[in-house]
Amino acid sequence: MRIREGSQVLGDEELGVLLGVSRQRVTQLTGKEWFPAPVTRLAMGAVWELVDIERMVSGRGRTLNYPALEAHLTAIQERHRTGPDDDPS
Repeated sequence: MRIREGSQVLGDEELGVLLGVSRQRVTQLTGKEWFPAPVTRLAMGAVWELVDIERMVSGRGRTLNYPALEAHLTAIQERHRTGPDDDPS
């Protein structure tokens, strides 16, 4: 698997957040011939580079919700930072 150094990658959940659509809609969209091919597939699913999604969107009149993606990624990081032993109760 080769992904360009410094590239930002997205799984289907992150892609849905960025596009503002459900995971079911992500499945529909990613099956379209005009949708960028994933850079790789992992056990968790397909992985796309953000730059490919940005290129695709720029020609289709869609907008990307970067603030929602940032909030989503921050929430994931917080969940992983807090373990069962960190429970304040």
